[in-house]
Amino acid sequence: MGSRVFRSSLVAALLVVPLITSACGSDPPTSSPTPSSGPAEFVEAIPATALPGAPADPVDLDAAAIAVDAVDAAGLESLLNQAGFVGGTQRQFSRVRAGRRRILARVLSFQTSEGAARYLEWLTGHADDVIGDATPNAGVQVPNDGVVFLHEPDPCCHNETRSFLAMWHDGSTVITIQIAGEGARESDVPELLSQLDESV
Repeated sequence: MGSRVFRSSLVAALLVVPLITSACGSDPPTSSPTPSSGPAEFVEAIPATALPGAPADPVDLDAAAIAVDAVDAAGLESLLNQAGFVGGTQRQFSRVRAGRRRILARVLSFQTSEGAARYLEWLTGHADDVIGDATPNAGVQVPNDGVVFLHEPDPCCHNETRSFLAMWHDGSTVITIQIAGEGARESDVPELLSQLDESV
């Protein structure tokens, strides 16, 4: 796997921008970087060709953005900070033909392998927070001895669809993928996981 984290050399310039916009009376940018005692670190975007489907633009993730997955968002954000979360990125891939399907892939970087494992342990125990009632699916092979969860739709809820949530970590990096929609088929999951693992 290639290097996913690189350091920005424009930290000073980024810190000056909010001061300039404030002096001009403009609203501060909604995506201003979180203050840090060291150089800002970014995670390389997931390639647009990593998975099948129409790719959306990549989205940078901070701890607060990931924490919205949890019922206890404040608790998860605190855990991420304690685990040494560095930064993350996600990209969505959508398909409308041959059954609608949405894939959301994420790559999250931590300072240490132990920190990555700590978040993965939380996610394994809280898959219900992310995709609803979920059960482990031991029949699907996941890279690096990861795990995949399956959510089956409630027959009484016509808007629900089948969802898969797979997760694994490689050193200090956690990779997750959600696959949902009427076109989400278990037979496709192993190949999608393999394609993502090889691309990031």
